[in-house]
Amino acid sequence: MAAEIHTIRLRLSNAFLVLGDKPVLVDAGSPGEAGRILDFAARHGVEPHDIALIVATHGHADHVGAAAELHRLTRAPIAAHVGDKAMIAAGRMSNLHPVRPRHRMLLPLVDKPFEPFEINTPLSEGMSLGPWGVSARVIETPGHSAGSVTLVLDNGDAIAGDVLIGGFLGGLLQPTRPRLPYFAEDLPQLYDSIDRVLAEATRTLYVGHGGPLDHPGVLKWRLPYRPLVRAAAGQPG
Repeated sequence: MAAEIHTIRLRLSNAFLVLGDKPVLVDAGSPGEAGRILDFAARHGVEPHDIALIVATHGHADHVGAAAELHRLTRAPIAAHVGDKAMIAAGRMSNLHPVRPRHRMLLPLVDKPFEPFEINTPLSEGMSLGPWGVSARVIETPGHSAGSVTLVLDNGDAIAGDVLIGGFLGGLLQPTRPRLPYFAEDLPQLYDSIDRVLAEATRTLYVGHGGPLDHPGVLKWRLPYRPLVRAAAGQPG
């Protein structure tokens, strides 16, 4: 049976409860949101001790802010990519480069400290989540952050973190419209990662803000943008 993805709408971001042979939590919201996440899980018949793994798609405060608290409450190991280890250990985001100048005004909202934690299970390219009960594999999708990853499920769905976002105002408006995230450590690399996700996933893309996005819609959206970002970076299209 294919795993079920349930979106947990939080104050600034989405987390996801993935129900396979065992429940897996993907992303952990902002600081103070552990209770809201566990309440959502309980409504789907999942108790804290049932959660097999907590996966971080990347190490930003609105995605790992409650990870340390959730680890204490569930005893589930935390899985993340070592590319974001420095941020996670410091409890503070870094390299927040606005994709557009107007995005700079969002920095005070998102650049908040969070409780540091240890990566119990390092994520790497091609790694299977089968041992934790979900038929999915990890692909490395840096650009938004150095350690960003996407989970591609066997049915073609993907949980892509902030490789893409949906809509405006955190997804309140036009949530299914594909957009770039507000910040990127490396914009050309981010576009490469978008292409990677589109090549590896074939169905619905679950993203950290707004969404979900459908694969054909994202493919159509991204075509005119790639030559522009390559030119801006001084690279061939």
